[in-house]
Amino acid sequence: MTTQEGCKVERVTEKYGLDDADERLLRLRDHEGAGLRRLETRLNIWIIKYAMIQHGMTVLDGEEENYHRLLTDDSVLEGARRDGRRELEEAGIDVDEVTDDFVSYQTIRKHLNKCLGEDTSRNYTPNPQNDQQNIEKLRKRVVNVVEKSINRLRNHDIIQMGTPHVRVSIKVKCGDCGRTHMLRSLFESRECPCATD
Repeated sequence: MTTQEGCKVERVTEKYGLDDADERLLRLRDHEGAGLRRLETRLNIWIIKYAMIQHGMTVLDGEEENYHRLLTDDSVLEGARRDGRRELEEAGIDVDEVTDDFVSYQTIRKHLNKCLGEDTSRNYTPNPQNDQQNIEKLRKRVVNVVEKSINRLRNHDIIQMGTPHVRVSIKVKCGDCGRTHMLRSLFESRECPCATD
């Protein structure tokens, strides 16, 4: 696939002078077992680092990762995100342009498959700990979204209350016996009592 045909990875790596991006992505994937989301994150961090260097910023160890986190992590406080954006903008970086150039894991998958001829399909290996961590991340994201929404409404006097403290718990109901389990206890026990009845 050529750049003209629309591969975003090729466009942004060319734009930011990341000539060795393909080699680095494949090395992360093949030698370190990096999944598509990790490859997505790494490429987006490289984009930030390049933009910082091009605008004369001194990039301290880990600083590009921190800016990436400030710009993309839903758990970051709005004030911290604003401060990070302001620092980059004061250096002359168009933050909106940079974040528009970020790629998704779907874009990474398409690039690996169609441009580099790499097979990204992997057989599923059960990993309850990893699944539980992914669910917990989603739960935290829901909490964050709800808190932000309520605070916006509070700031406009639509909802009147003290500082909201949102709690989200996930329960799983067994389709056979109707028992309800807290997610964490289900992951620990790995079975409903009816399975052994």
